[in-house]
Order: sequence, then C-alpha cells, then structure tokens
Amino acid sequence: MAAMLHMMWQRHHLRPGEYWRLPHGEQLFLMASMELELEYERNKHKALQRQRG
Repeated sequence: MAAMLHMMWQRHHLRPGEYWRLPHGEQLFLMASMELELEYERNKHKALQRQRG
C-alpha cells in the first residue's frame, strides 16, 4: 500500500492525505488504475527484453 501511495505521489502528484480523503470507491479505482499502469509497464519491459534477445 505504501509503495502504491508513493507512486501516486511521484507520478501523479496525489499526496497520501488527499488520497485518504477520497470516497472509498475512488480510492479503489485509483489503486486498480495504478495496478493497470504497473502491469502495462512490466509487459512493455518484458517485450523490450525479448526483442533485445
């Protein structure tokens, strides 16, 4: 959880206090969105490694 909040702050300038003030549904949406973002980056990284051999 702390790592995800840190990434939201670093990448999207959303401070943890702002996150915790959001309704629970919005918090869940943001966490799911960050997971999708990370999954996309992992897949992109894997594809680049396969291309390089």
